[in-house]
Amino acid sequence: MRSLQKLYVTFLIIVLLFGSSNGKLPPFWPITVVTMTNCLGNKGKSGPLLTVHCKSKEDDLGVHKLAVDKNYHFKFQTNIWRSTLFFCSFKWNKQVKRFDIFDGLRDIDECHYQCNWTIKADGACRLGEKIACFPWK
Repeated sequence: MRSLQKLYVTFLIIVLLFGSSNGKLPPFWPITVVTMTNCLGNKGKSGPLLTVHCKSKEDDLGVHKLAVDKNYHFKFQTNIWRSTLFFCSFKWNKQVKRFDIFDGLRDIDECHYQCNWTIKADGACRLGEKIACFPWK
């Protein structure tokens, strides 16, 4: 009976520390900031307005319009299972492209606190120590 009580108390502590009804983590868990910059223009020239619409399974971050060389950012807490996913649509000049702007399995080790992306006509590039470019989905 005592071991059952210990198990119950341990489970309760884990739930209180790492779980909640809305899936948010406690305030001490690190925050990740994702920044996307419109790089659709040619060097020194203007380019098209970029419309960005990002979502996760739980959150719709709304529609944002970016001029060339302007950026949009949002922040969130990743989950402990590395399954955090934010996906975006990008629209310009009657084109619509899609990309997973933050995929926990792909990105958490490369940009755990800050993920900087450039959005180009042929895909998105993650900046940092290791620059990595990805094609549209």
